[in-house]
Amino acid sequence: MKFNRLFLFVFCAFSLMSTSCKKESPTEIELEYPIIFPDLMEIDVKSVDSFVIRESNDFPTALDGELAKHNTNKSKIKSAKLTFMRLQVMDYAFADSTKYSDFGYISELMMDIKKDGLGQALIAKKSIPNMRTKAVNLDLENVELKDYLQQETFKMVFKYKKRKAMPNDMPYVITLKFKIIADPI
Repeated sequence: MKFNRLFLFVFCAFSLMSTSCKKESPTEIELEYPIIFPDLMEIDVKSVDSFVIRESNDFPTALDGELAKHNTNKSKIKSAKLTFMRLQVMDYAFADSTKYSDFGYISELMMDIKKDGLGQALIAKKSIPNMRTKAVNLDLENVELKDYLQQETFKMVFKYKKRKAMPNDMPYVITLKFKIIADPI
């Protein structure tokens, strides 16, 4: 009988220690961000069939609130990858947008992420058909973005080749989805 009590005591003590010392597994988080980039596809009749390269302003990596909901923070990110990227023309921007604003004016599009000290990396690209196209889902590169998302800001570099002169600036919205894996705090 004493042996059973001793065994039960040791078993319970070991169980409590192992559950209190158990390390929590990483959290998987999927985040979606719509970002508005007004007037980035510009009027430029001279650059047809050559790449136009535009660099964005700094974008804040405002992830702290969303990561806090999942009991983690930017310093705990182990991996971050894009799972989805879509560009969609903002039709309401110009009175003639229904006639002119579409991605069919562009034959190729590439997007890079950039941060001083980290360099620049291609994250997405797309060949666009020669037809009226209001939205494009980009083909994603398998790029680790953890170091970029742990910064306060980053830039995006847009490279596109027009197949014909664009009659207007073309504002659009980018929707990004990230899959982030992070350790708990």
